[in-house]
Amino acid sequence: MQFLKVINLIVVMALLSSCAKHYPAPVNDVNQERVIKSSQPMSKQKKFKPKYTTVKKGDTLYSIGFSRSIDYKYLAKINGIKPPYNIYPGQKLRLQANNSLVNNAPSVVSNASKASTHAVKLQQPSFKPITVTKPLPKPKVVKKIPSKPLIKAKNKPPTPVKKSNKITVIQPVAKSNSHWQWPLKGRILSTFLASDIARKGIDIAAQPNTPVLASQNGTVVYSGDGLRGYGELIIIKHSNNLLSAYAHNSSRLVKEGEAVKQGQIIAKSGKGTDGQSLLHFEIRKNGQPVNPLKYLPK
Repeated sequence: MQFLKVINLIVVMALLSSCAKHYPAPVNDVNQERVIKSSQPMSKQKKFKPKYTTVKKGDTLYSIGFSRSIDYKYLAKINGIKPPYNIYPGQKLRLQANNSLVNNAPSVVSNASKASTHAVKLQQPSFKPITVTKPLPKPKVVKKIPSKPLIKAKNKPPTPVKKSNKITVIQPVAKSNSHWQWPLKGRILSTFLASDIARKGIDIAAQPNTPVLASQNGTVVYSGDGLRGYGELIIIKHSNNLLSAYAHNSSRLVKEGEAVKQGQIIAKSGKGTDGQSLLHFEIRKNGQPVNPLKYLPK
């Protein structure tokens, strides 16, 4: 009897378990989520741009702007720095303008314009104005003056022209930054390419310790080795918001604040990061790299 009871109990439990609904446990595929996230295009991912930087020893406003392709005048404006743009180590500089005040400004002008248009509508008259036409003035009578007969001039012999053996040559007037000079003579190893961050200028082959010349008149605004990837670097400021840079020198012969003339020796060439003897030369316009070959003579 007890054996039958046990069998009946097992049968009842089996029937009850078959009637109950089963739901699968939720499973999160962590690997699948990682694949989905990594498959997103790089264009949708935001590039990190620092908002501030701390001035280090040897930095100038020009070198900070040069290293980040930002116009030094823009940096001075957003940080409230006036000429001669002096900065000091440990100073915190803003790299991006704060537009929160501009975006949160109330639209007072729009409300005022609405009020003014509403007032004009109230002051408009409900009747049509009467137009009064003035009579046209009488045309003026112009008296004709009789023309006098033409007097024929006597034919005179042409005056002889004196010939001169002197030849006058008109030389063009040189404008500011219209004539640039090569910093040194050599074969171009690498050309400028705007889409390549490693080709912001040109590389010119040169023997070690070759004199490096200033390409244009200007003022030295940086002379040091604090910019990563440029070695011993000299930056010269010119008019029209142009900068020229001479990198990977073996020695620097000018100091910051020194005025230099075109063709003046400012440094001696050295070697690049790969050990090749060369000079890296750049020109910046409003802080942005431009092709130096558009300025240098052919």
